Order: sequence, then structure tokens, then C-alpha cells
Amino acid sequence: MGRDKAKFRDPRGHSLRVYADVYDSHAWAALGPFDVLAYLALLRELRGFNNGDLSLPLSRAKRCGIGHHVTLARALRALCAVGLIAITRKGGCTKGGQRLPTLYRLTDRECFEVPAKHIEARPATDEWKRTTSREHGLSLIADAEAKTKTLGHPVTDTTSPSVLVGPKTRTRRDTWNDGLGHAVTMAEKGAKPMPARVSGEFGPAPEKPSHRTPDVPPLYVAIPTGDGEGVKGKGRAPTKPRAARAGHLKTEGLSAVA
Repeated sequence: MGRDKAKFRDPRGHSLRVYADVYDSHAWAALGPFDVLAYLALLRELRGFNNGDLSLPLSRAKRCGIGHHVTLARALRALCAVGLIAITRKGGCTKGGQRLPTLYRLTDRECFEVPAKHIEARPATDEWKRTTSREHGLSLIADAEAKTKTLGHPVTDTTSPSVLVGPKTRTRRDTWNDGLGHAVTMAEKGAKPMPARVSGEFGPAPEKPSHRTPDVPPLYVAIPTGDGEGVKGKGRAPTKPRAARAGHLKTEGLSAVA
């Protein structure tokens, strides 16, 4: 019975194929667990014609065992560093607000043209073969991580780390930049600054001494207010209200002695 010449189709459907030379390579040996999961997730989306149009958003990566966006980004950077995958289009946001994912290709397979996404056709490039050892692959991954920490423009230090606020961090219009004796600009354009010293009258006023001894409560003395009624049970005549002397303060029948 002869072999059927028709194209063979697996009855179980799509499968993931990792070639032996890739699996035994130094680049593969340098990968971590999440890096392997990311590679298999990209390989899961590979068909016979869409290499170069592969993406891995976080929603799909969570189903593959990668639950955090930072872990996913590190895994994709590691795969690019050792040369197992390459970027065909950088993702981002369009002018209309549409978010586009980053597209990748597997470097050990042929990449086909996708005109709608500006992807050019190219043969297999096999950058992963440039990794000569596992230590070399780990160093490439470490270098890729170090580059992500140096992104951004440099910031010029205006003061030393131990000084939180100093003259260099204030504007020219501040009237009290550095305390007493600072320079005051008298010219229109600041060509001839004239130093001026503030007199001592503007210094902090000393605290007034307290008339009481610290931690001693004031003494209150009861003084009859002279309401005209005698003391019950004694038959005494009503007393006359005494005039308030200096140093006494009447408050509803009570006076505080200073």
C-alpha cells in the first residue's frame, strides 16, 4: 500500500515544535522558567505563514503562567537578548489613541511578508547561534536588563544629597534665600548686585517672661459679691462689696490673684 501524497494533517490539531538544535543550544540553557513559558506562548501562535506577526499581550500570558507585566517584559527581553526571537515592529499608541502590540518573529524560521503591518520577508537569521556558552547568554540578558535602568535624560544635581533645600533650588525673586547677609540685587538687570545686611530689628523677638511660676496653677480667692442676703442661721448683717484691689480680677464671685 503506497503512502498518500496528500499533505499530512495531525488529527489532534496544532502542535508546538521546538527543534533539537534550539533545545540543546547555549541560548536555551541561559533561559529562566518564565522565559521558556514566553517562548512557548509565542510558538503557540505560530502558523505556517505568520512568523513575524507574533505578539504576547498580558491577557494571553496569564493563561500561560506569567501573571505580571514586569515578568513578561523581562522574559521577552531575555529572549531577544539571546537571539531566539527578534522584534519586527515596536508597539505603542497611535495618534488616534489605538494601542498597538509589539510584534516578534522566531529567528530559526522563515519570516513572511505582511504588507498591512509593514513586515518584510526574510530568511531565518539564527541569532541564537551567536551565544557561545550559558555564561555568555546570562551576561547578554544582564546587559539587556541594565540598559532598561539607564533610560531617560540625565538630571543635573543642584545640591549635595545631604542638603534638602538650598540657594540653588530657589528662584531669584525669593526675598530670604540664605538668611541674614544675603545679596540683594539693586540693578535692573542684575549687573551690579549690592550686598545689604538686615538690621537686628528684624531678628526674632525674645519671648516675654511669664508672670507665673512654671507648672504652678493660679490661686483663686473667694470674695463675697454683696448680694444683700445674710448668712443663713447666723443672723449677720449683709456685707458690703469690697472694691477690687490691684492685682485682682473679678469673675462671677471669684478673683484670681496674680
